[in-house]
Amino acid sequence: MKTKILLVAFLAIGLTGIAQQRFTTKTGTLTFEASTANFEPVAAKNTSTSAILKEDGSLAVLALIKGFRFKKSLMEEHFNEKFMESDTYPKAKFTGKIENFDSQTLSDTIQEYVVKGTLSIHGVSQSVKSSIFIKKDSTGILHLSSKFSIAIADFNIAIKDKIAKKIAKTVNVALSLDLQ
Repeated sequence: MKTKILLVAFLAIGLTGIAQQRFTTKTGTLTFEASTANFEPVAAKNTSTSAILKEDGSLAVLALIKGFRFKKSLMEEHFNEKFMESDTYPKAKFTGKIENFDSQTLSDTIQEYVVKGTLSIHGVSQSVKSSIFIKKDSTGILHLSSKFSIAIADFNIAIKDKIAKKIAKTVNVALSLDLQ
C-alpha cells in the first residue's frame, strides 16, 4: 500500500514539472486605424481579445470581428457586412512564437522580443514578424504590447472604388494584453 502511495506521489510531482505554465486573458485590447487625410477617422477597438502565452513562447491571439467598436454605428455596420464579411469570417487569429522567450527572466523592465507566426484574417493566412514588448509586474501579470501594419490587399478585403480613397491601404494595428 505504501508503495502505491509513493508511486502516485512521484507521478503527481513529475507530471506537474512537465506541465507548462500558461498565461491567459480574455480582455486584451486590439485596435486598428486605417484613416486617410481629409476624411473622417477609420478606427476601431476590440476589448475582448483572447490570448494564451505558454512559457516556451508559443502565443495564440483571437479576436471576434464583430467585437470591434467604431465611433459611428454605420461605419461598424459597413465594416462587418461589406468589408470583413464577419458572418462568413468571424475571427481574426494569430498563432506563433516569441523568439528567445524565457518567462524566468521577465521583470518590471520592458524587454523587446521578436514574434513570428501566422495571422489569419478574412479567410487568408499570412506569415508575419513583429516586435513585441513584455514586462512582468510585481503581481505576476505579464504586460505585452505590439504595433504593426498590414496591407488590406494581403487579406483579400475588397474596398469599392467609391470609398477606397477614404480608407488607407495599410492598416496600423496595436495589441495590448495583460496575461495572468
